[in-house]
Formats: sequence, C-alpha cells, structure tokens
Amino acid sequence: MKRLLTVVALLGVLFTQAQESLWSPDSLSASSPNFAMNRYHQLLGYHDQLMYLAFPIINPLRTRTIPLRDGEGKDGYWLEGNFSNRFVIHRGKYYNPKWLQRLRFTFDVGLTPRLTRDESSPLLPSNNKFGLGLDLLVSSVGGLIKERTTPAWITIQMLHYSNGQADSFFIRDEEGNQRHNYRSGDFSTNSLRVLFNIANVSARNHVISTAVGWQKEIDFKGPLGMNPELDNSYGKQRLLFSFQWLKASRLVTINNALSSKVKKVAKKRQFSIRTDLEYILGNLSNFTLENKYRLGAHTYLTYMPSITNEVGFLLHAYVGRDYLNIRYDDAVFIGEAGLYMRINKK
Repeated sequence: MKRLLTVVALLGVLFTQAQESLWSPDSLSASSPNFAMNRYHQLLGYHDQLMYLAFPIINPLRTRTIPLRDGEGKDGYWLEGNFSNRFVIHRGKYYNPKWLQRLRFTFDVGLTPRLTRDESSPLLPSNNKFGLGLDLLVSSVGGLIKERTTPAWITIQMLHYSNGQADSFFIRDEEGNQRHNYRSGDFSTNSLRVLFNIANVSARNHVISTAVGWQKEIDFKGPLGMNPELDNSYGKQRLLFSFQWLKASRLVTINNALSSKVKKVAKKRQFSIRTDLEYILGNLSNFTLENKYRLGAHTYLTYMPSITNEVGFLLHAYVGRDYLNIRYDDAVFIGEAGLYMRINKK
C-alpha cells in the first residue's frame, strides 16, 4: 500500500510539473482538447490594440501657425481614452477543419475621446473606427502545445475611420493663416491594414513578438468616402512595425495527488513593453508643414497586478503627428499615465 501511495504521489508530482511547463491560464485546462486553440487566441489577445484611460500632457513640436482656441485644448486636457475591442465572430475550435482552426474573424470597434480643460471641458471630436478583422495562423497548429514555440500569423483589418463632424475642414485667421478645424472639422477615410506577426513564446518566462506591415487608405465614395482634403496631405500608404515584450502571465492550480481538496494557486503578475511605429510613404505636397513628420512612434508600458483583474496601469509616450483624426497637421509629443484595461484576455 505504501509503495502504491508513493507511486501515485510521484506520478502526481510529474503530472504537476508537466502542467506547470505549459503556458495556460490553469494547469487543469491543459487536458482540454481545445488547449492549443485557447493558447493561440490568448496570444492574439496580447497583440490587440491596448485599451486605456489616462491623463495626458501634450506639447507641440513646433510653434502652431494658429494657436489653439477655446474648446480645442488651449488650457490642456483632463483625460484621453482609447476604448477598442475585437468582437469575435468566429474563433477556431479543435473540432473545426484545419483551415478553420487557424482563423479568427472579428468585428472591430475603436473609440478615442480626449477631454479638454477649456471652458465647460468639452470633448474633442473623437476617433471612431469600425470594421472587420481576420487573423490567420500560418505556422503549425500542433506547435502550440509545446513549452517553447514560435507561432506566426497574419492580421488583416478593413476599418472605416471618421470623427462624426460636418463642419469645414480648414479655418483661417485674420492674417490669412490656415490650419485644420480641430473643434468641428469633418474627417473620414478607410484603411486596409495587413500585418505579419511572429512571436517567441517561453511558457515560464515571456512572449517576445514583432510585426511588420502595410496600410493603405481607400476611398469608397458615398457615406464612407474619403475627404478630398486628405489627398497628398494625410498620406495614403504607411509602413508599420511593432515590437512587444510581455512577461507571461498565468494562473496555475496544482492538485495534491493524495487529496483533491488541497490546491496551491500561484497568481502571476503581467508586465509588457510595446512599441508601435508607422512611416508615411508617398506624396505629401499638400501637407501644411515644411517638415512632413512622416514617422509616428508609440511606446507603452503596462502592468497588471494580477491576471484575475481586468484593470492595471499604463504609461504611454508618443511623438509625431497627432493621432486624433483631423489634428494630424499638429506635430506633438504626448506623455500620459493612467489605467490599462482588457476584456477577456486571460
């Protein structure tokens, strides 16, 4: 009997160690036939656009031709948010055909508001994005069950991008200077984004990933048409690059081989560093500034105290053209700190 208990205990230890070596929210879930699919979609979630609410400090990189006016942020800003999510239409399951296992099909929505400190604290015209997205795993599905793996996938998004305003695109001052209408100017375009992503996943330590891609603005005419003022100004093609290091997070449950009632739960914190770059290509002869500011660079630091939470902390720095729709003629440095949020990214 003692030998039997010893063997059972040893098997329990070996089983526990095997489960801990897998990258999983819970060691018990590794026995699920859908484990590889769950790991793939967890990885995709780590690379979706970050969602946050932060206090921003925004400084121009050059003297503005026409200073900011009331309602445009002349006294600074209280808050900026980025609320985005890729709502799943289809995600691969283990019982799907192989080609469907590799796919995630989504309806993508994004909203970026910015609250000014001006009189009555008005909101600036926000970024409004919606469209469809597709992720396709191009590496082996079977490789996803390994402790160390290097998955690769392609992301394609077709998004309409506008600000919901209907006023004139430009304003002028008494001296004849001209700039964009930041308070109520109309902005509308459509972007096709294609990214090739590759990640190195270490179950015990980290996820390191990089992506390269391309974006093109498309004019669909009609209600989703592209503003003609964007021609040779906004930039119709962009090169994209992203790099991310993420301290792998998981919740590991270890069952004592001799008693199913005894469990050890290890809660892991999550930390990430992420850089997103875009470089504008093509003719920018109508862009109002002498320096075309083709490069825009974001850096994010995020910290999640526990993977069981959906709210953590964020630091964000950006330099380049303002990413808030019609303000793209304003070259700025943005630094902000606040709350980082995620939905169902465990």
